[in-house]
Amino acid sequence: MRGPGEPLNLNGVTTAVDRITVAAGAPDRTWLGEWMRASQAASVDLSPPAPDADALASAVPTERLGAISAELGVIRAPLDRETLVDAVWRATWPHDRLVFGSSRLVRVADRVLGGKKVPVHANRGLAGIDGTVATGMGIALASQAGGKPGVTRVLLGDLTLLHDVGALLLSSAEAEPRIQVVVGNDGGGTIFDGLEVAQIAGDDAMRRVLYTPQEVRLEQLALAYGWEYHRITTRSALDQALTSPVGGRQLIEVPLPR
Repeated sequence: MRGPGEPLNLNGVTTAVDRITVAAGAPDRTWLGEWMRASQAASVDLSPPAPDADALASAVPTERLGAISAELGVIRAPLDRETLVDAVWRATWPHDRLVFGSSRLVRVADRVLGGKKVPVHANRGLAGIDGTVATGMGIALASQAGGKPGVTRVLLGDLTLLHDVGALLLSSAEAEPRIQVVVGNDGGGTIFDGLEVAQIAGDDAMRRVLYTPQEVRLEQLALAYGWEYHRITTRSALDQALTSPVGGRQLIEVPLPR
């Protein structure tokens, strides 16, 4: 182990620890503003279309029926990764907290979401999916201490949840946090489909070692650990679940296609 005052090796360059400093001063608000505007310009509008109020109130049967059919189509439309991250992002406000797991969903969010003043947290490292649920629980308990408002939402994939399923256990000595763990469940590690290894690994190796398929019944896990459970398949139902008052721990499972 490195002792006090010993040099620290960063990327092959040896640097004394006491020489590592953090730049002081005010943030570069000009750069930040430009970054926010670029982020907004690159974002994708995934919100459902507004109802056609005129057509819904029309006395012409074909117009009214067409508008009703369009509304039912929006309500019944299945969720995909883009609409899932969009729904969670829109439901989260500055007094909330959002935790992204190191799953495929955070990459989708990075691609389609615009900037917004929301506290966002994530783990990173050699084993980025380890401890994600525990991180979310800690953030929820700390940010809500002393009666502070807000909900902590953890958006993650199924394998990220299963790697830290023990963190669903809440000690009786802790307060009940307001937290929603939203699991995009596609039955395995589909994030590896987009990595270089998928181009050279055989199907059997990909399935067993990287895809690691699973059929865990998340409802039973939630009940065993005392969490409220919801299985949601449409955008309208997800919007309702995310915006309804949260009084405790909720596990929200969203089935996704492979």
